[in-house]
Amino acid sequence: MPVQSTNPDYDAHIVEWEMMDDALEGECAIKRKDRNLPKPSGMVEAEKLDAAGNKYLYQNYTDRAQYEHWVRDSLRSMMGLVSRLIPEIALPSGLKALENNATSDGFGLKQLFFRMVRQAISHGRVPLVVNIDDAGEPYFSTYATRNAINWDVADQSGRQDLVLAVFREFRKKGGDRYSHDTETVFREFFMRGDVCYTSVRDEGGQLVEDERPLGTTGADNRLVKGLSYIPVIYCGSTDNSPEVDEVPLLTMARAALKSYQLSADYFTSLHQTSHPQPWVSGLDEAVELSVTGPSAAWDLGRDGKCGYLEFQGAGIEAVRTAMEDQKGAALEAGAKVMDVGGTESGEARKTRQNDQHATLHSIVVTVAEAMEQAIRYAAEWKGYDPKQVKFAVKPEFITPAVDAQVLTELQKAVMAGTVSADTYWMYLTTGKLPERAYDEEVKVMTIEGLSDRRGVGLEE
Repeated sequence: MPVQSTNPDYDAHIVEWEMMDDALEGECAIKRKDRNLPKPSGMVEAEKLDAAGNKYLYQNYTDRAQYEHWVRDSLRSMMGLVSRLIPEIALPSGLKALENNATSDGFGLKQLFFRMVRQAISHGRVPLVVNIDDAGEPYFSTYATRNAINWDVADQSGRQDLVLAVFREFRKKGGDRYSHDTETVFREFFMRGDVCYTSVRDEGGQLVEDERPLGTTGADNRLVKGLSYIPVIYCGSTDNSPEVDEVPLLTMARAALKSYQLSADYFTSLHQTSHPQPWVSGLDEAVELSVTGPSAAWDLGRDGKCGYLEFQGAGIEAVRTAMEDQKGAALEAGAKVMDVGGTESGEARKTRQNDQHATLHSIVVTVAEAMEQAIRYAAEWKGYDPKQVKFAVKPEFITPAVDAQVLTELQKAVMAGTVSADTYWMYLTTGKLPERAYDEEVKVMTIEGLSDRRGVGLEE
């Protein structure tokens, strides 16, 4: 089979992903595809008679339709909530640079987290690849969902792990610095024996970059030990397995598309209602009527008759009601994904909600887990202890309010030496008390006391 071969799950979901691409791009993308607005039968028959001359009928029908940007607006609102979250990051000393320079285009871990959450919300799938650059430094790449075309899972040392991952890439053609022409290539990761290999092929299957093994590196960045797994994570909306997860905003996108189709009929009906069609009959052959309008008068002759064919619009209200129903369905779907309330633990909430739908809460937890796993891959690749890696995000979207009375009592406790200044400061800035045992609080107070004595000694 050729390198362009696709996974059956990819084929089953590509239409959904393309729909989400169009929904996020907006009305222009929706109107570029005739399939999003089927032609009424009358327009189909008119084009059979004169395709070029009657093309304007469908064009006007499309122009009057209105696509609502519910998906794009909802995604922006959700990302506004996510942008308030602060990841807790711990890295081995040799990987500290990743915090500010982690992606192939030079952005840090926090920005990578936001990118992945955004794509998980909009498409339900974020292919994340760990790689090593020419200087031997690790970095992370994400792919558009539609460009992760193939993958396969098989038994590896008694576990079901990835044995193939293929991605479509677009490389700029050389020769003209002003040109934006690209050529398509395919980057593949595959297991050969117990070692992961990678290569790049063109559309004809010819090697563009030779097959090479991936593995841990020594001080000279040379291969020390072959990597025994494919460093690819398919981050989903509910878990991080290679299987395709649901698209959280798909219901909203479908409602927006149906509203768009209804709006074409609605606004066409309004147009026809406000522009009645004149008719005449019984005219002599010599009579010519070439002008209509409020300033025109017709001489119909002795036997001529005229009138208006007015569009009654009896179904307009029904169409408008149907559009409102679609809006309600879209808002309900968005509210389910936006569900961020509750006091239960993250894992308990995630377990409960996975049986229902992907929520912003579960998506944030899932993406953070994928990020942590990817950084651990990078640490292991470079010879560091993966256990030193931590990337965690508490999905707390509601900013707690600071209670003035509690703050006053905390201040008194600090002055009395029963609560640390760190606890007081955390509550003042976040509205939350630190989650630690009392013996840990005592250690913090002890450190603060040592710092104070050192400070006094310096002043003396």
